[in-house]
Amino acid sequence: MNYWYIIAGSPRNIKTGLFFVFFVLCITCMGQQQYNLVPNYSFEQYTNCPSSSSMQEVRNSKPDYWYKPDKRGAIYYNSCANVNSNLSVPYHITTAGADFQYPRTGVAYIGMFYYNGGDVRNYFQIKLTDSLKQDKCYYAEYFVSCFNSMQLACNNQAMLFTNNPIYADTAAGLQIIPANPQVQNTHIITDTLNWVKVSGVFTAQGGEQYLTLGNFKNNAQTNYQTVNPSGGYLGAGYYVDDVSVLPLDSITLKADAGTDKTITQGDSVFIGSYTTGLTNVVWYNSTGNIIATGIPGMYVKPATSTFYVIEQNVCGQYSKDTVYITVGVVPLVIKNYELKITNEGVVNKWITLNEINVSHFNVQRSSNGIEFNTIQQTAAKNNAYNEYSITDVQPLNGVSYYRIEAVDKDGKTTYSKTEKVQIKIENEQLTIFPNPTTNIVNIAFKEMQQIIITDVTGRILLNKQLSGISNIQLNIGSIGKGIFFVRAIGKDGSSETKKLLVQ
Repeated sequence: MNYWYIIAGSPRNIKTGLFFVFFVLCITCMGQQQYNLVPNYSFEQYTNCPSSSSMQEVRNSKPDYWYKPDKRGAIYYNSCANVNSNLSVPYHITTAGADFQYPRTGVAYIGMFYYNGGDVRNYFQIKLTDSLKQDKCYYAEYFVSCFNSMQLACNNQAMLFTNNPIYADTAAGLQIIPANPQVQNTHIITDTLNWVKVSGVFTAQGGEQYLTLGNFKNNAQTNYQTVNPSGGYLGAGYYVDDVSVLPLDSITLKADAGTDKTITQGDSVFIGSYTTGLTNVVWYNSTGNIIATGIPGMYVKPATSTFYVIEQNVCGQYSKDTVYITVGVVPLVIKNYELKITNEGVVNKWITLNEINVSHFNVQRSSNGIEFNTIQQTAAKNNAYNEYSITDVQPLNGVSYYRIEAVDKDGKTTYSKTEKVQIKIENEQLTIFPNPTTNIVNIAFKEMQQIIITDVTGRILLNKQLSGISNIQLNIGSIGKGIFFVRAIGKDGSSETKKLLVQ
């Protein structure tokens, strides 16, 4: 069945609703955006500020030059939007719930579905400033960040170049545009904090002048994994920013072997990049022997510290790069971890052996033994033998669980065993957990009539009237990050205030 359609007349303007880092090719060209064939590449220009997030037929809620080739359409977010419209930046509401993301550049980005249970996709399309030339090489990229509020992450973030505009005929039941895009990421992107580059090199057939972003593969061809089990939607969504299409002869594209790393003996590590279209590539080990060809990146498992060299020739551009891998022989050991209750609080004591290349230790606490939050941090000493003692001066009332998280300088983590303690705090009624938290907090107080949350300046951020209940769960993702104060007022006029840390 032919699923391709040419749009007659004007394009449709329709609306809808990490760290894992890619090692990408380096572009070293002064003022490269002057060669970019994508107008309004960062979505900053608009005729109408976005004002509605309705799922269907939303007009003018798009950046200039871009249009939506499906009946669901990507959502346009811009800091110009009223915060109550749920389209503002950085805070807004998605289909899955509250979300928060700063733009990579500027003050705007778009949000798109890349995976869900019904093969439903979002697409975003633009006409390039010039058509691609036959047999000419091009470099294309855009940046994505996974939604915080959805349960899944996936692969297949892609860039499709066509001679004519296309659209998904949702009126006829078509939810997906099946195609073989020139640039397609094959690795699951899980980062919800940072912007991850999707990039590739390709040779044009000639005449391509429309670029469409999205996932052009069905669910059976798309890999996914769970990143947020408590998310409000069983799907994968991504923010999109900074789209570029550049003639390769207008930039310098250098080989990228990846950043230098330190690993523990027995571990494997990824070197190189995920940029597609790099086939004229050769990898060498430290003795000069060829270990791989035709791939931009791979996993290696060296037994000792070593280096690897990548050599590439892309459309006549030759370059080399080297990555160094340091192998730690003995892993970190955390031993003799114990808790002690004192008048000052709960004392965490532990000993480390073989402490090498450790950045810091986090004291983590949980009210249920499953979800842990960092409550204190201390720098590592990096000696062969070390003793540590950290006191939690604001322990929870009742049962708590503690553990130690060791964070290496390269981001690797090691955990101690988990210890349990029970404390009974007299004359205390207000309970807040988890604390610290990210966006969900549980509050317990006898016969609550009102809850007020303020920042450190006393500004009221939340004022909720209640009907004498004793427990409530709140989503406080909208108040931002930092230190806040929660005041609970009871039916009898009694009140209590406690500090809340939102990370």
